[in-house]
Amino acid sequence: MQRRQALALIGAAAATSVPAFAQDGWPNKPIRLVVPFAPGQVTDWLARFVGEQMATELGQPIVVENRAGANGVLGNAYAAKQPADGYTLVITSNGTHAAAPHMTKVLGYEPINDFAHFTALMSLPWALMVRSDFPAQNIQEFIAYVRANPNKLSTGYGSQSSRLCVHLLRTMAKLDFLDVPYKSLGQTTTDVRGGTLHFNFLDIGSAMAQNGQGMRALAVTSPTRSAQMPSVPAMAEVLPGYQMTSWLGMAAPAGTPPAITRRLQQVVAKIMANPENQKKIAAYGGQVMTQNGEQIVATIRAESQVWANFARDAGVQKE
Repeated sequence: MQRRQALALIGAAAATSVPAFAQDGWPNKPIRLVVPFAPGQVTDWLARFVGEQMATELGQPIVVENRAGANGVLGNAYAAKQPADGYTLVITSNGTHAAAPHMTKVLGYEPINDFAHFTALMSLPWALMVRSDFPAQNIQEFIAYVRANPNKLSTGYGSQSSRLCVHLLRTMAKLDFLDVPYKSLGQTTTDVRGGTLHFNFLDIGSAMAQNGQGMRALAVTSPTRSAQMPSVPAMAEVLPGYQMTSWLGMAAPAGTPPAITRRLQQVVAKIMANPENQKKIAAYGGQVMTQNGEQIVATIRAESQVWANFARDAGVQKE
């Protein structure tokens, strides 16, 4: 009798534990996707574009949370300190993870060890932009105009990648101009339109939206011309060797269970393999990337050395 009662109690406990176990399965609530840049930029667009489809695959909403500041550093520092439970993700980039350690005084995170990098998303070039009434009509005239007006023109950068674009232009074309750090690329665009700045660099998706709408693209930073802006020359056509391409990825706080990051990587890979999604990303000027976590870590390590050399050679003062 006692044995039957004991077995009955065990069976009842097991029966009640099944729903509890199922309820604890991931994901069982909305997932936050931190975007370390302001709305309206390519990073924000990509996060919302991919996040919407991740929500369908995972059965839970993906809530995009913009935390801009310090060229993407603040958002990543915030995400790195969140619980490693699979409910906080963050958009990463070469700027925030390869460049920032060599450009920022107080980083607030270790680019590799504080994150579970599980996928790359896309790569994209940049474009040199001026206001529509800027005197120079092409990149050759632009360089000549800046040389004829040393330290009279100004630009702004709102990310580490745009900062490198500025540096390459200055050093390779031997130009003297002023540059100012901004919190976002959108603010630099506003000031170019308003005449406070004379030029800026935008990711090609933003450049496509602004080109012919009060601003003009003079050159792209890819090795060759972009299929989305074929009439705009590559900077390398005038400055051989000029190249700057950014990448965006996705990560979770370090310690996130591997089963969760594997599931996330599989979901994103499925989304990126969709031909229609590839077309939309290409229309935005980007190219789909398929690197997994280990490959992303290797890329960060390799590019970090490139940025270290850049900071040393350019005499960069950390901000």
